[in-house]
Amino acid sequence: MLFVIVSQAYGQKTMDKYTASNGITYKEGDQIKLGRGSAINGDFLYLQMGGWGAIASYDLNKGTDQNNIGRGYSGILVTLKKIRTQKIKGQEKVYFTVGGGNITNYNLMIEDAIAACEIADCKSKPTEVTGDNLDKLKKLKALLDSGALTEAEYQTEKKKILN
Repeated sequence: MLFVIVSQAYGQKTMDKYTASNGITYKEGDQIKLGRGSAINGDFLYLQMGGWGAIASYDLNKGTDQNNIGRGYSGILVTLKKIRTQKIKGQEKVYFTVGGGNITNYNLMIEDAIAACEIADCKSKPTEVTGDNLDKLKKLKALLDSGALTEAEYQTEKKKILN
């Protein structure tokens, strides 16, 4: 058990605020509305029990998803208590410590939760392509197919049209 506690604290940094990929700047005290869990059974993959609750209930005989929060949390508000970063396999990840109105704190892997829409303010769905933009995309694709544009040029121009 001591290894788990030490490894959780190793390499962590805290932040006052964080601007996420959904364009929202989060700070302590903010409320975040949960979306739906992204696991097949509706449980949350990126919202997990944290703190001593997770350590005390850890069972070596169970899988790595044992601390995932159940689908019953869909739609509730959680309060942001702490923003922290940690390097994992050379990549820096941002985690939020959030509370849901009870004694237990939870860890929210914010960028993964945004990508999976486990929070309500997740990335918007792809832009619907109609009319003028559809014509532009068809012409752009024809230029790519003819060899007049490279794949990189095509992707850059396509993003401009869709945004």
